[in-house]
Amino acid sequence: MSAPNAAQVTYWNGPIGKVWAKEQAKRDRDHAPMTMAGIDLLAPKPGQRVLDIGCGSGTTTFLLAERAGPSGKAVGIDLSGPMLAVADARRKEVSVAPEFIQGDVTDYPFAPASFDCAFSQFGVMFFADSVASFAAVHRAMKKDGRLVFVCWRGANENPWSSVPESAAKPLLPPSAPVSPDAPGRYYFSDPERVNRVLSGAGFRDIALDKFDAKIHLGRTPEEAASSSIDAGPLLRTLAEVDEPTRARVREAVTARLSREMGPGGVYLTGGCWLVSARG
Repeated sequence: MSAPNAAQVTYWNGPIGKVWAKEQAKRDRDHAPMTMAGIDLLAPKPGQRVLDIGCGSGTTTFLLAERAGPSGKAVGIDLSGPMLAVADARRKEVSVAPEFIQGDVTDYPFAPASFDCAFSQFGVMFFADSVASFAAVHRAMKKDGRLVFVCWRGANENPWSSVPESAAKPLLPPSAPVSPDAPGRYYFSDPERVNRVLSGAGFRDIALDKFDAKIHLGRTPEEAASSSIDAGPLLRTLAEVDEPTRARVREAVTARLSREMGPGGVYLTGGCWLVSARG
């Protein structure tokens, strides 16, 4: 695998990738409303070839394969070996199996105009050069092919992450300021950036639709805190702190999330954009 997104290759093939692979089933449940809204918006047809960018453990790719049917094809590409191992193991469970590729969509040698449409769920916010990466997707798509991706709106519209992060922040050492232009979870929260990147990559008819869903963090405050700390928004932040600090953060996040407890557990809103465009 080559250099365009080298830092992300290292990150997603290390401990974080293994954690995400292990938590695949919970993440699928959390993201199910966004997943179905995005795939329904793309509406792939039987016989089409569909590219799934940043497919992770493959859930979206399997759903796309169902829509494309036996006469079509869904191809998932991701950087993470641990997550793709989960995806590949699941292929034997289905009648219409997608193809999975470990690679970077930015420089993977897809044949030009080889896909009818393309999809991504939370898989395009970390490109080192977003215009270059989306230009590669554009080249791989047929003329007038449809692109749909799901991405987060801003932190203030995503309590599922901002609430536990705010509870943890006073207990953590000061962090260096992060440039708003740096790739990350909220990179495409700004519609102007979405339009600038996609139009620069050759796409047109760009549209953004708001979509909100309740994310189930856990059945109890303790479980919700574990979800946030061990496999959620605080995972990166706490990767290098000592155990006493982690324990204090866990206590503070649990206390804060106890205030959100309702029937069935802790639910907080996730706010997304459903982005669509034509090639």
